[in-house]
Amino acid sequence: MKFKIFLVTLVAVILAGCPAKREAVEENIFTKGERIKSGFKWERTDIPYSKIVDGSKLVKVFEDNFDREELGENYTVLGGDWKIEDGKVVSERADNKNLVLSGIDLPQNGVIKLVMKSLSDFVDIKFNLWGNGELHEHGDGYSFILGGWKNRVSVIAKLHEHEKNRFEERATRLEPDKEYRVKVVRKGKEIYWFVNDSLFLVYFDDSPLKAEDGYNKLSF
Repeated sequence: MKFKIFLVTLVAVILAGCPAKREAVEENIFTKGERIKSGFKWERTDIPYSKIVDGSKLVKVFEDNFDREELGENYTVLGGDWKIEDGKVVSERADNKNLVLSGIDLPQNGVIKLVMKSLSDFVDIKFNLWGNGELHEHGDGYSFILGGWKNRVSVIAKLHEHEKNRFEERATRLEPDKEYRVKVVRKGKEIYWFVNDSLFLVYFDDSPLKAEDGYNKLSF
């Protein structure tokens, strides 16, 4: 499988919302939908990114356009064949051996933006946020899988991609050789995943991983 990561942007989010507003958003706009064997099949509700970050202060803390020959000191390769080609991070055989953004600590709450493309017929792109940056076979922190399992299901899962409470999207089929603009917003117990500017999946976590405990890394 070959896929390319085009751009990484990380923006810190400083929250200014009140609990009452959060509860209203969760109750009235989002539903978990049907419970299935492997987790929740989430029912999407159209809500713009601007509504989710409303009342928050955004401060950019990191950006990378890969306009160089080497990955550089901000990244740690745990295996695979990660490299830069023509201003893009490329892997043809990652085999769940991550490329970790080790030089930057993610804030507890934040916005992460990526542009990604898979050149595999199966699509099957995975990235991890708020992990510990160590080598894990089946996910680190919160795993985001786009068109996984031969393009049958996309998921957000915590600590393991087969987590029983993971949230799933089974209706959407992704396309190979197509750029996908990815944006993830984390606010407290809520994680919102946008794909091409539309809300794609959400994840609610009553016991969220904490950046202060070392869950503060991004990896591919």
